[in-house]
Amino acid sequence: MIIKRLTIKNFGKIHDKTMELSPGINVLYGENESGKTTVHTFLKSMLYGIRRQRGRAAKTDAYSMYEPWENPAVYGGTLWFENGGKSFRLTRNFYKADQKNELICEDDGELLDVEKGDLDAILGGVSEVVYENTVSVAQLKSVTGQNLVRELQNYMASYQGTGDSSVDLGRAMQMLKMNRKGFQVQAQKLKKETEQEKEKIAVSMDYVRKEMDRLTEQQEEVYAQEESLQMTREDDGEELLNDRIEQVQRSLQTNVLMMAATVAAVLGVIIVLGGLLPDMIYPRILAGILGVCLLAWEFLERRRLGEELERRYRIKNRWMQKQEKLRWNRESIQESWKEKETALQNLETDYREVQERAYLPLAEEVEIDALNLAMETIERLSGNIHNHVGERLRLRTSQILSEITGGRYREVLMDAGFHMTVNTQERTVPLGNLSRGTMEQIYFALRMAAGELLCGRERFPVILDDVFGMYDEERLAAVLKWLEKEQRQVIISTCHKREMEILEKEGIPYRQLPL
Repeated sequence: MIIKRLTIKNFGKIHDKTMELSPGINVLYGENESGKTTVHTFLKSMLYGIRRQRGRAAKTDAYSMYEPWENPAVYGGTLWFENGGKSFRLTRNFYKADQKNELICEDDGELLDVEKGDLDAILGGVSEVVYENTVSVAQLKSVTGQNLVRELQNYMASYQGTGDSSVDLGRAMQMLKMNRKGFQVQAQKLKKETEQEKEKIAVSMDYVRKEMDRLTEQQEEVYAQEESLQMTREDDGEELLNDRIEQVQRSLQTNVLMMAATVAAVLGVIIVLGGLLPDMIYPRILAGILGVCLLAWEFLERRRLGEELERRYRIKNRWMQKQEKLRWNRESIQESWKEKETALQNLETDYREVQERAYLPLAEEVEIDALNLAMETIERLSGNIHNHVGERLRLRTSQILSEITGGRYREVLMDAGFHMTVNTQERTVPLGNLSRGTMEQIYFALRMAAGELLCGRERFPVILDDVFGMYDEERLAAVLKWLEKEQRQVIISTCHKREMEILEKEGIPYRQLPL
């Protein structure tokens, strides 16, 4: 990618400013507060837009910082650049109430859509974070941040060994984790439901057992009552009652016979006395009176026996009714008890089935095992990829560092977290023990190597905003030589003439862009 020209229509303190850039080294020279950082921010905003924050953050965000005081409705500019052998013109207006983006291919006149990702495609998918942490070094930000570490780790997670990231291992791992989480939640839910079902069945079983115990007690009470009614003895109560009724009935029959015999006897005595003593009436009267008294007594006895028979029939009927009720209660209790027994057996069967189901692996657990295996495989692949790509990054960083230090530092060592030490061939030295100038060189080498790795085929311009403050002339000359050798477009912002003097001394062509 080559930036050919830029026009700042209205951005920060700069108005109607056009700059022509060369494909090689460009030096943006100006005094402090002249607008060098504004140009640096303008370039980034043209490529990636400028986002307005909300709330309190909106007062100090980049949008507010560079919003023009005069004519704020015109807030932006135009950028002409080459990429992939084609020329493009990008025009933006950042004004919040009238945002506009226009991207056109000047070779064929095709109008492209920034909002739909056409610009991102032209830039090769290089994100703003990658841009800010590799090829674009802002003032006082030469030290790489954790964002670069994350981008490198993400790149390594998606790298396929040949640089093809069409299959994103990092995203695949993330999707597997999300799927596993879903299955884990479902498995936990099913296990919880199973435990709840077991508890529910156990409570039901306990309730049924208590009901069976209650029915057993009721049945024992019925047996006791039947025992008291002589319903369970050998001499059955009904037979006893029938015998007593029969006794009364026999007494009644005897009474009838006695009354008949009494009448016959009185009549016989009267007839005999009438034949023997025809002239004496008193004996016959006396015999009649005695007969009537005897009959009266027998009649009363018959009445008493009749009442006794009725009473014994009533007793038998009440006994039979009570017996029937007790028998119905007993049968009803036995039927209920059998129903409870069947219900208990069914509940015990259900409980055993739930227990067996709890010991069997869930389909979700099988899926979790499969996902764990897939994740372990990806982790092994990622580890191999990290070693491969991390080694490439380390070797390229070491190569760049060796070139810009004249071979003084030839090897950089870095771990998985990209913590670096320098191998001086005599010993390894942590970055914290090196001079600030050497540290700046190491970070510069890492940025350039990471830019080559993360930006792929797109060679973005290297944009350096006043970053050589800690470089001596020797270090600065070495970096400028390296940049010229790499044939990269470079935009150096500076408030010193030192860079231009060294470029002229080393015979390195450049274009000066005064502010």
